Amino acid sequence: MKRNRSRKRKNSFLKNRKDISMNPLRRLEGVIKVLLIVMLVVSICLITAWLLSERNSNRDADNPEPVTGTGQNSASANTQLAGKKDLLPDKCTLNQDLSSLAFVGEDGEKIALSQYKGKTVVLNFWASWCPHCNRELEQAHAIQELLEGYPDVEFLLVNKLDNNKETKAQALDYLKKNQIPFESVFDQDLVVYNLLGLKVIPTTLVLDESGRLKAWYAGKDMDMERFRAMLDYAVYGAAAGTLNFIEKELTDPEGGVRTNYTSEKDSDLKYTDVLSESQGLVMEYAVRTMNKGLFEKSYGYVIENMKKDPLVSWLVSEKGPARVNSAVDDLRIFRAVYGADGLWGGYTGFLKNYEEVLYRYNVNNQNLVNHYDFKYKKKSGSLKLCFADFEALEKLKAVNPRWDTVYKNSLAVVNNGFLGDGFPMYHSEYDYSRKAYKSDEINMAEGMVTLLHLSKIGQVKPQTIQWLKKAVDGEGIFAGYNADGTVAKGYGFESTAIYAIVYMIADTVEDADLANKALARMETMRIFDSDDRLNGAFGSPDGTGIYSFDQCMALLAYGMSDKKVLANP
Repeated sequence: MKRNRSRKRKNSFLKNRKDISMNPLRRLEGVIKVLLIVMLVVSICLITAWLLSERNSNRDADNPEPVTGTGQNSASANTQLAGKKDLLPDKCTLNQDLSSLAFVGEDGEKIALSQYKGKTVVLNFWASWCPHCNRELEQAHAIQELLEGYPDVEFLLVNKLDNNKETKAQALDYLKKNQIPFESVFDQDLVVYNLLGLKVIPTTLVLDESGRLKAWYAGKDMDMERFRAMLDYAVYGAAAGTLNFIEKELTDPEGGVRTNYTSEKDSDLKYTDVLSESQGLVMEYAVRTMNKGLFEKSYGYVIENMKKDPLVSWLVSEKGPARVNSAVDDLRIFRAVYGADGLWGGYTGFLKNYEEVLYRYNVNNQNLVNHYDFKYKKKSGSLKLCFADFEALEKLKAVNPRWDTVYKNSLAVVNNGFLGDGFPMYHSEYDYSRKAYKSDEINMAEGMVTLLHLSKIGQVKPQTIQWLKKAVDGEGIFAGYNADGTVAKGYGFESTAIYAIVYMIADTVEDADLANKALARMETMRIFDSDDRLNGAFGSPDGTGIYSFDQCMALLAYGMSDKKVLANP
């Protein structure tokens, strides 16, 4: 009995030992099984995600969602202006009327600029002791020869006469000895020098026939090519050089304005791409300046190349037109065609049809939406506030009263998106389904378009104008801000388009001081070089950073500037 019990205990012991020795193996097998199951699930998830991303990437390649303005490239005008403005006069600005200024002649007589009205006047501030002035005057006979090709241009040498470092006798002796062929006048006791806030000599100011300051240059090394470009600017108008660049260097043979001047690796778009944004801006400029030929060329491209679907494609690439529209561009195009019909007639059919398709595809429950995807038959569920073009919506109301509710709803979305007096701008986008504004960074090109649309209906807030004035007088307006008014990371640069739009806002609300200062900042980004194919363009002289949005917005600002005199109050 004991033996049996002993044997049983032994067998039990052996079994327990075997079980104990097997437990780690069983546990390991369990762990492996769990890991295999987890790996299988993860693999399935990764494959599914990859397939979905491929589907979405293919969809985006065919029908990318519209971008606006500086969405082309955040570096579209990555230009810090401080260095360029440091030497320029700081008590006057472009477009300011300087015809009331007066100097002293060689015999002590008063020489008033008002007597030159009807002529382009060049004021070159200089002194005989200034080596940079002397180098400029070495080109005097070449300048004289150049001026012979322009009608009614008066070149005045304005001597910085302080009767200490420079005397009238010294100045006249220098001019005679070097056979300088220009009339010389004297700024006695630096009255004008101080009044205009000049900082250095040489400084050259170019006034148009009405006495407005149109172009300037301060400091050494102003070459003949720049001087000629400045003369062209004053004589033929600010828009001439920029329009020439757009037509000759950016526009393809069919009339499409390409997005980029060069192919750049940092750009979101290829330089051969054409945006409905650019076409609409050129059409708007053409109507504003009554240039029928330019309008028909741009309009013709839209009809022939961008209307595969009922609405205009926001982008034409090498693959053809995208199957998505951009409401802000369609509204601008409608507004331009409406204006063209008033000027020249012949577009009534287009306007009637376009009103119908705009309402069908870009309105949802009487709310304006960003776009419509024709491939996937889907309306956007949100509204970028800059897409609410109230001037265009008013014209749509004139065609069909049903747009009245859309107008009111859009205005409510914009007004309710006001950020507050501390940073008196607006949210960028409203999501209808969430009934909430997107709390992302404020793209200031888009923000300025929102303000421009409000200004056209008298709705821009006084505190917003004051913020713009303070910014333009101070460090400038940067490309992007957070909702609290701080500069967004990576957006601490200025752009041509922003200042062009600020000019148009100021012109609309009749704030001449803001308009002229915004224009002055914009012009620091312009290329002045009469011998270069980039003359009149905005960007870098090496051809980079030149984008259609900047060029077209500047052109549109010129359309207002060249037609209207803004004088300081």
